[in-house]
Amino acid sequence: MWLSVCTVWVLVLFKGAYVLCLTLALCHWPQLEVASFFGVKQHWPREGGPVFSSHFATWDAAHYLHLSGSGYQAGDPSCAFYPLWPLLLCGFSPVVGDNHVLAALVLANALSLAGWVFFHRVVARRWGESAASWALVFLVAFPGSLFFQFNYSESVFLLLVVLLWWALEEGRPGWAALAAGLLPLTRGVGIFVVLPIAWYALKPVAPWLKARAAAASGGAGANWKAALAWGQSGNRGPGQVSSPGEGVPAAFPLGDAAGRAWLLAPPLLGWAAYLALMGAWTGNPFEGFAAQKHWGVHAIGNLWDVPKFVVGFFTPSEWHAFRGSLLDRCGFVLVVYCLPVIWRLDKGLLVWIYVLGVLPAMSGTFTSFTRFASCAFPVFIALGVVFKPEQGGAGWSIRACLRWVVVLVFVVLHGLLVWRFVNFRWAG
Repeated sequence: MWLSVCTVWVLVLFKGAYVLCLTLALCHWPQLEVASFFGVKQHWPREGGPVFSSHFATWDAAHYLHLSGSGYQAGDPSCAFYPLWPLLLCGFSPVVGDNHVLAALVLANALSLAGWVFFHRVVARRWGESAASWALVFLVAFPGSLFFQFNYSESVFLLLVVLLWWALEEGRPGWAALAAGLLPLTRGVGIFVVLPIAWYALKPVAPWLKARAAAASGGAGANWKAALAWGQSGNRGPGQVSSPGEGVPAAFPLGDAAGRAWLLAPPLLGWAAYLALMGAWTGNPFEGFAAQKHWGVHAIGNLWDVPKFVVGFFTPSEWHAFRGSLLDRCGFVLVVYCLPVIWRLDKGLLVWIYVLGVLPAMSGTFTSFTRFASCAFPVFIALGVVFKPEQGGAGWSIRACLRWVVVLVFVVLHGLLVWRFVNFRWAG
């Protein structure tokens, strides 16, 4: 409990220092790229030239401010952005005097703080405080995590993703349904949480399949009991099956799987709600998809265009830019590097990596991947487990050196991207 309270206060102080230092730096050393300000489809303020608050409303942030103030309109390229975040801004802005920029900063930092604390607590329960603390360090320091401090949907998306992961792991269907229903309203990839939910629904089937395989190979008895150890008589819970004792597999756990499969409905209902809202606001339920054509980046067809994905990976053109970013491709390499560790920790996390890491990389051919990877939480769990201090270890070791090298690289890139972002240079 004390460690959790300490974690909360450390993160609160970090958030305060982050915003304060950045504000002071901008007061004394502003370098806003005015050409970019006037060259984009949306900027803040919408009329006139840049002001000090423009530093905190660059790129996509200006679109969210536009949507929270003016709403969705047919033919507007801003319709490509999903509605939950602008709706939250619109609802919260009266609390701070209808200042949408301030509302966005307060809300983004509060929600990302909640997401970070929740992430730490869930990881600590499974892999220990040390792994959780270092996983959190890597998450906070990661270059793309700069967007948790600004007017982007990453904060609410991370909170909902971690909430859904926890709810599925702990068997909390109400919380799982809430998070799963809101995720498709937050980002396009949110609809794909049906995949980890499907993995969760099929979990009761795995012991049954193991038992059938053991029986078929003549390994009934001890092997059967080992395969269904968690479901033996006197120690059963929801979703578990019982051992008949004579080596004959129990009935297929259809009821248990069906009792979980209903959670596939909330994300579909959330997506239907998104279409209904867009239809009510613009007259076209698919206005958001039509608006994507204005940007020419993300497309559903890219998900099965593997040759384009492979060629795109090997043809970076800039160290970091809207297209062809080497940094974005390095972020994907980090995801791939962590896959063996994630496999050993929990195979279910691989489904999450596919949704949060692979799909965003493919749909936009790595565009903005550094930002999207900030929500791929299994990567940071893997880093935390790999680089946590060895129990009883003292002094410096190769692992300790590598740990701090990774943190240092993350921090340097994070700081560089923050300065680019607030001065209207591309960051993600």
